[in-house]
Amino acid sequence: MIKRCIGIDIGSSHLCAVQVSRTDQNFYIEKVFSTKIRRSTDSPRGILKTLTAKHGFDRHADIAVSMPHDAVFFRNLETGSADPQEISIQNSPAFEHDFPIKPDEIIAQVYSQHQLSGQASNVLVAAVARAALREILDTLASGKVRPALVDAPIFAINATATINHPEITAGNTIIAHIDESCLTLAIAQNGNVLAVRKLPVILQSDNGSQLTPEQLADLLSQEAQITWRKLFDGEIEQDTKVFLAAQEDIADRLETSLKENLHCQITVIEPYANVHCPAGCNGDGEVYVAEGLALRILAPESTTGVNFFEADNAETEPKFDLKKQFMVSAALLAAIVVVSLAGLFVRLLRLEGEHARVQNEIKEVFQSTLPEEKNIVNPLAQLTQKLESLRNSYGPFGYGSDAGTGPLDVLLAITSCVPQEQGITISNMLITAESVRLAGTSQSFQPVYDWQQRLNAIPRFSTVNVEDIHRGSEGGLVNFTILLSLATSERK
Repeated sequence: MIKRCIGIDIGSSHLCAVQVSRTDQNFYIEKVFSTKIRRSTDSPRGILKTLTAKHGFDRHADIAVSMPHDAVFFRNLETGSADPQEISIQNSPAFEHDFPIKPDEIIAQVYSQHQLSGQASNVLVAAVARAALREILDTLASGKVRPALVDAPIFAINATATINHPEITAGNTIIAHIDESCLTLAIAQNGNVLAVRKLPVILQSDNGSQLTPEQLADLLSQEAQITWRKLFDGEIEQDTKVFLAAQEDIADRLETSLKENLHCQITVIEPYANVHCPAGCNGDGEVYVAEGLALRILAPESTTGVNFFEADNAETEPKFDLKKQFMVSAALLAAIVVVSLAGLFVRLLRLEGEHARVQNEIKEVFQSTLPEEKNIVNPLAQLTQKLESLRNSYGPFGYGSDAGTGPLDVLLAITSCVPQEQGITISNMLITAESVRLAGTSQSFQPVYDWQQRLNAIPRFSTVNVEDIHRGSEGGLVNFTILLSLATSERK
């Protein structure tokens, strides 16, 4: 399985990006991009956007970025605790006095611990200002880059040296990194950095104030001696290994001067010693940091460093406070109860208003319906009684009653089906509660029987019988009598 990472080193006057892949224990440099940044014409934001679109870097690879040299501060603190995590917490008040950063702006991480005499320990702490870190993150975000790791340049240099020169992990060593504006000196033990010194230097100047390689070697030798004595309480031994990372033209001359001053084994770090690279890669000093940043993610078992991005996220994440959460939950519960009660009270007022309005409407309807009624006690009950009285009074007439089939209903049913075109005339009708007797005349017999069929089709009549049908002596008209039985179960 191939894993890729892109290391990005953003310096004061340069930007370098290196894409490294790993297969098992082998590392390959796949792409290298390096450019100078001229403040008037170039922008890191614009350059970062071109890495994937123009220069072919993998947009899905993890990204590691370095903080600028002048933005990272190192301090060695003495403590009696053996746990680095406890050290970080217990010594946080001390950070306020050891770093030139406002207390609430400090983002610090404990990197390493060195046992001193007795129970005391020397702890190396790296710190950045929150504003400086956010500035870098904003620059990356505008260039559509989200880092997984933000480290200090010296730890990236140490990672490059560790992978390409494994001998650095044995014994006490010195690591020196020189760029255009800063000399960074680190003392390491078994590959683990114990102390870091940063010194501003000028390697290029138009007014002749730049340091020569010889002067730089003298400065480096003096600072190395001072730092070594503080850590190990002794002089630098002659077989001590010194690993040097610098541009090729400076490294060659500096190597000679350092041998004369320190009498040590000087090794110029070769970034491609154990990392395969395509044709065209060179040993430019700007590649050291970017390659080491990528190796920090690809080889976590072999390299060490800090991650300010992770530390910033950890500090900004709210810590769980049981008491505070309980108080917040209680306050929210109380607020919910108050809002619920207020809602119920408002609803009650609204319902009371609706009830009063309906009562007024009922009273108005009652007065308009029964103006003669002056004593109003219960309008609904009184209206119901009035309707029952009317229903009982008009029930026998059929419509609007529940008494059964009324006379008017029967009369309507009979008259609506009389075949007028066939000359039927009703001369007598008797309607009772259970039957109807019809008497009349017709032009002939057939219309009478046709009418009988029509009456049979009406559900309210259970039986329809034609009786005493005969032709009269005068006029030749047919006299008839029809008896109808009412269906008592019918309700209209």
